[in-house]
Amino acid sequence: MVEAGGRLTGAPSGLIGPGWRQADWLAARFLEGTETSGSDALPAEREPLVMLKAEHVDVVAAGDVSADPWDDDTAGRQVAQWADPEHGRYAKMISSDGILTGFVCVGMPRTAAELTLLYERGDELPADRSLLLRFDGPDFDPTAAALSPDATVCWCNGVSVAQIDESISAGNATIECVGRDTRAGTGCGGCRTRISDMLAGHAVGPK
Repeated sequence: MVEAGGRLTGAPSGLIGPGWRQADWLAARFLEGTETSGSDALPAEREPLVMLKAEHVDVVAAGDVSADPWDDDTAGRQVAQWADPEHGRYAKMISSDGILTGFVCVGMPRTAAELTLLYERGDELPADRSLLLRFDGPDFDPTAAALSPDATVCWCNGVSVAQIDESISAGNATIECVGRDTRAGTGCGGCRTRISDMLAGHAVGPK
């Protein structure tokens, strides 16, 4: 059965993470010496999150982003939109009762990372949506950005803040070292900026 978006029902979202989870599940079945069956269903996949990575291009999208700012939206959705064509930057946030339900972010990797975290947790957007744009502003201090330990940094491989913190504390001082230790940043690469910020925070130390 194929969904409206062309994706097979129950199929993974297109990230490398589902592949790793399926491989872990299959390996566990082999180690148990049992055959897979309908009762040993694969874990449910997360809501699809699309990340396009190319040279000098950062695009992240999630959820339903079909609403436009001036639509007569009977579903009660609110839309905030910002564009800077000169520098190739764009952000669109869709919320319902303040909760982020979908977004598109182009050319702003830190803002995209923050929106991804908000979307993953089902959190409310700030009343002033423009505050989120500051993450890619010239005065942003990455060492001051604190994240919940259980927040996901690498969506491709399901790596949390706590896991990356532990890896850095163990002596992994570069993005590549953290990647070898945790797999973070080895998929689409969209979390590499966040990992770099965490490394900078560890270098400065607690304030």
